[in-house]
Amino acid sequence: MVHTFERLRHPRRLPAPADGSTVPPGSDGVAGMAASRRSAPAALVLGALLALLLSAWAGVVPFIGSSFGFSPDGTASWTWNLVHVLGALVPGALGLLACLGIIATVRRGTGSAPAGRLVLGGFLTLLCGAWFASVPVAWPVLEGGYFHAASPSLTLAYWMGLAIGPGVLLAAFGAFTIGRAARVDGGG
Repeated sequence: MVHTFERLRHPRRLPAPADGSTVPPGSDGVAGMAASRRSAPAALVLGALLALLLSAWAGVVPFIGSSFGFSPDGTASWTWNLVHVLGALVPGALGLLACLGIIATVRRGTGSAPAGRLVLGGFLTLLCGAWFASVPVAWPVLEGGYFHAASPSLTLAYWMGLAIGPGVLLAAFGAFTIGRAARVDGGG
């Protein structure tokens, strides 16, 4: 038992190849962890860029969707109403700001203050995702209909393109960001 624990604490290093070449990353536990730490900022920036685009899409599609046949509530382009503003524009703008904050924090460096900012950005992104996913269910209870009557395939497209699709992806990225912040804060 003690021997197994010691192997976990001190991973066995593979001997260097006889030809003098370097050991490929990932074949040594320590080198693999170092490569993982270097790729974390790149993963966060790429994820934040994709989440930023997704937030922009979900925030603006109720306003411009009818110009290309994607109008979940049947209104014309650039119709300003409460459901468009509270159901799409506000969470989309908040998601944009949270993603920009994540990108700025990752590019700034590591430490306890950036880890706190990453948690905040991740939480706001997760909140925006939950907002997008829950508005079509909550809005009819509060105000009235959210999606107009459409064919089953078009209704599925509305749910996946405006509500559940962006919502789940943004919430997942927010949770990923919070997890990465915990690793930054914990040093691992």
